Amino acid sequence: MASDAAIPTLLDTLVPTWTDRTVHGLDVAASPDRVAAAIRATSLDDAHVARLLVAVRTFGASLGQHKPFVETGDFEPGFVRLGETEREVCLGFIGRPWPGGEPGDSVYTAEEFVAAEALDQVKVAVSIRCTGADYGTLLITESRIVVGPLAKRNFGLYWRLVKPASSLVRSSLLRAIARQAEGGTLS
Repeated sequence: MASDAAIPTLLDTLVPTWTDRTVHGLDVAASPDRVAAAIRATSLDDAHVARLLVAVRTFGASLGQHKPFVETGDFEPGFVRLGETEREVCLGFIGRPWPGGEPGDSVYTAEEFVAAEALDQVKVAVSIRCTGADYGTLLITESRIVVGPLAKRNFGLYWRLVKPASSLVRSSLLRAIARQAEGGTLS
């Protein structure tokens, strides 16, 4: 099976240029269809490290939430589902996530997200997607961040502190999705 990694993603249309980005990937011994189903079924409760880190950040409010990650994001107020394809789901957020900032408006369409100016805010899009490979499936999470010119200082300080934990959350989520796809029960 040839890889379809060069095919443009939904994330490419939502955030074609960015200020910062993180990418995590994991090889999964399951079909792309099975991994795509696991993307839509896995919750943060299934991702042990992610569950712990998000519980700390939300002062426990996220514990016991069994909704799939693609419906809740990482419990940051303002995350919305921007769109999806057969093998990709994108979530987005516009706001000021740093302490003292304000969560964004969670009622917007993908078109409004693309058109929004991030002057004193950040625009964040998170993609969870899978692509076929010779060994099975490559599972990827990619976050792209557009930092508005008036938000650079506040976001820079915030991101230096949060980025390592964010990476742990994403890696933990990928492992949970892989476990579901490789042997878990999917409805």
